[in-house]
Amino acid sequence: MTEVHRYKVVKMLSEGGNRISYDPHGPEVVMAEAYDQLKAENEALRKALGKISVQVDGNIRCAVRDVVNGLPDVQDIYGYCDNIDEIIEAAMAKEASHG
Repeated sequence: MTEVHRYKVVKMLSEGGNRISYDPHGPEVVMAEAYDQLKAENEALRKALGKISVQVDGNIRCAVRDVVNGLPDVQDIYGYCDNIDEIIEAAMAKEASHG
């Protein structure tokens, strides 16, 4: 995962015109590049999560229902679980390569 560093904005403060202080008093900010990278990683992980949701809703839920109802010729739920594992591994490997 990308590390995002927070910085305090420095405001120049004058105390009665005697001196200017550069102490960090302002709001915290992050660099645009770090924000953009984190946003891209977030979008990629959301996309992978969407693919997992499709596997659960479209395949696993149906297979479990068929097993519970005692239907013959039940789909291979392990294959669907393997698909989910592959999606997760690919997403995590892609994220790790950016960090």
